[in-house]
Amino acid sequence: MKFDISFEDFKPIPRAVLERLTENGIVATPLSQQDRKFLSALGRIWKDEWYVAQMNKSFTVDKRAMMLAFPDFGKIERYVLSSYLNLKPGMKLSVKEVARRICQHFKVEYPAAKIRRVRQIAYNMRREDRGKTKKRFVIQMALLREAGDENICQKN
Repeated sequence: MKFDISFEDFKPIPRAVLERLTENGIVATPLSQQDRKFLSALGRIWKDEWYVAQMNKSFTVDKRAMMLAFPDFGKIERYVLSSYLNLKPGMKLSVKEVARRICQHFKVEYPAAKIRRVRQIAYNMRREDRGKTKKRFVIQMALLREAGDENICQKN
């Protein structure tokens, strides 16, 4: 599939989503007429705030906050982040232990460098979060990020 052509044809669907739809066999390459109709409908849904809000209702408040605050994080990154954020004061969790848990639960080998990167984000959040609940902090970060995106859009 030539994503450059399809990517433009089906905006606002991100390129990564089109690639994932192809990898998962949801759409075929080259695109059939049925695939084009599906992607057009998906693009319309993707743009409509109401549909997105309805889809997000199926997630817990905590998961929605995490997805908003860290939209590029996948399931494993969110797991690592939660593991470090939920540590009791004074408790420690090694990168090796997190890697072992990931291997056990997700059945994949996950690079230690990526775990360290997410661990550092969690530590930074915990440091900034003194006196607040973690969940409230994550929600505030997401709202600040959204407000920043809106300000950027208004400037352009």
